[in-house]
Amino acid sequence: MQRVFAIVVAIAMAGSLTFFVFARRQHHDPSTAEDFAHQQAPIPVMWPAPDFSFPAHDGTTVSKTSLSGKPYIANFIFTTCRTVCPLLTAKMVRLQRDLPGADLQFVSFSVDPGNDTVARLFAYQQKWNADEKRWRLLETTEPGLEALAKGFRITAQRTDGGIDAVMHSAVFVLVDGQGIVRGAFDSEDPADFKKLLEKTRALLGNTNAPPQRAERSGEVLFHELSCANCHESNELAPPLGGLIGQRRQLETSLLVTADEAYVKESILAPDAKRVAGFPLRMPSYAGLLTETELNALSVYVSMLPAPAAVAPGTVEVDPVCHMKVRVTESALRLESDGGVTYFCSAWCRDRFKENPDAYRR
Repeated sequence: MQRVFAIVVAIAMAGSLTFFVFARRQHHDPSTAEDFAHQQAPIPVMWPAPDFSFPAHDGTTVSKTSLSGKPYIANFIFTTCRTVCPLLTAKMVRLQRDLPGADLQFVSFSVDPGNDTVARLFAYQQKWNADEKRWRLLETTEPGLEALAKGFRITAQRTDGGIDAVMHSAVFVLVDGQGIVRGAFDSEDPADFKKLLEKTRALLGNTNAPPQRAERSGEVLFHELSCANCHESNELAPPLGGLIGQRRQLETSLLVTADEAYVKESILAPDAKRVAGFPLRMPSYAGLLTETELNALSVYVSMLPAPAAVAPGTVEVDPVCHMKVRVTESALRLESDGGVTYFCSAWCRDRFKENPDAYRR
């Protein structure tokens, strides 16, 4: 089986239902006590989760048996991904913070066996949500991942060529305490992601409407939404410090001057004015913030101090998987007489080294 860096997910029940990243996007208003009460449909019993046993980032071994007795939410990522995985991880962290103290577990399976070691997964978890003890990130093997994919009824597969050569699933899987899959949810669809929260609460026996949360400050929101994890990394997203008054070039080649309206639009509709040179897409937070919280977050972002000068970024295409790669000092690369070639991952770089002529146009 080829090394896996991307997931195309096909969930099969009576037929086949496929979730692709960026598949569906729509605005959905926050829950109210009334609509929550009307959405408590029975939770389907789907199929048994697969047997597995993998080392976790914290030095423990996690298996289907060790997880029994408590529900868990699982997703599939790899640590060197610079496109969809940061978004999936941010949403995993959001789930953890939306379910504080809940008696369940969170599992992230690496789809990059051999590269995502326990040490790398530990560093990744520390960056995203170091204090969350319910979350385990699992190192996999190629045979183990193949069995895992078959058992979860997903296809962990990498394709060659084409604009969509690398695709990542936005699916989160909900498994009950008996090891039975109870739902697969597309986290890119706000309504589906909301259902994941609802079904998880129902599975835990909490059929009451979630408590009204106090409005959060801009600083708290900046932390809870994991803004810094992307925007403080030059490889992922444009810096936010000193933003107001800056001129930024968009993917459309237009120039905009950042002001308060621009900041708010970027929070609610980030695809409207995408900054050039950054392949990572930002999730929309429309429907997740009150007007007061949106104002508070906008003010907080506007007051962040300017960082050290950041060189204008360019984007290259990995010749192996065709994933977009932002060119930075730490970007993986190979230098040859033909120039510099950039890669999304060590696996693509090593495959290119084995037979560069196969990937040169």
